[in-house]
Amino acid sequence: MPKYKLTYFNARARGELARMLFVAADKPFEDKRVEFPDWPKLKEGTPQGSLPVLEVDGKIEMCQSFAIARYLAREFKLSGKDNHENAIIDQIIDTLLDMFDPFVNIAFNPNEEEKAKKMEEFYKSTAPTKLGQLENLVKKTGKGGYAVGSVLSLGDLALYVYIENCGLADKLEKFKLLAANRKKVEEIPRVAKYLKSRPVTSF
Repeated sequence: MPKYKLTYFNARARGELARMLFVAADKPFEDKRVEFPDWPKLKEGTPQGSLPVLEVDGKIEMCQSFAIARYLAREFKLSGKDNHENAIIDQIIDTLLDMFDPFVNIAFNPNEEEKAKKMEEFYKSTAPTKLGQLENLVKKTGKGGYAVGSVLSLGDLALYVYIENCGLADKLEKFKLLAANRKKVEEIPRVAKYLKSRPVTSF
């Protein structure tokens, strides 16, 4: 079995999806968490000056969070069953990023007054629009509570992580399928155990 090491900040954000893939697939990995003050001295040693970074058997294989996620999904048989399902998973991921990227820009806005105004607009307009699009995708392609097809996939885990990343986990009242999908993921015993034991971080 390959030896995996995932390096990311001590945060969920863009590193959590890879962690969830390891957990869901029941694959051991080293979860190296970098504290933010230590990052500058480590940055030059990364392929693109960014995290996360995945090492396999002691060698740096890749960076970029979704490249890592797709790689692990293929390795762990958590991709779609065919090219069509993989395309839908990609569509879910792209839609999530359309929601997450503006959220991050707002969250790191140093102007608190402007930040509050834009965050209110995000939760009132951007988030419901994107959640509605995701709900429709799950309605068309998911079965039995899953997002794509009838088994757990990268699509389910991406939804779980990035809805949480955007602070929307408790705002799914109007999106019943997304709420049911979230519950489905949480009911996986090893995932439930991980969620209870993972470090508590602000994002």
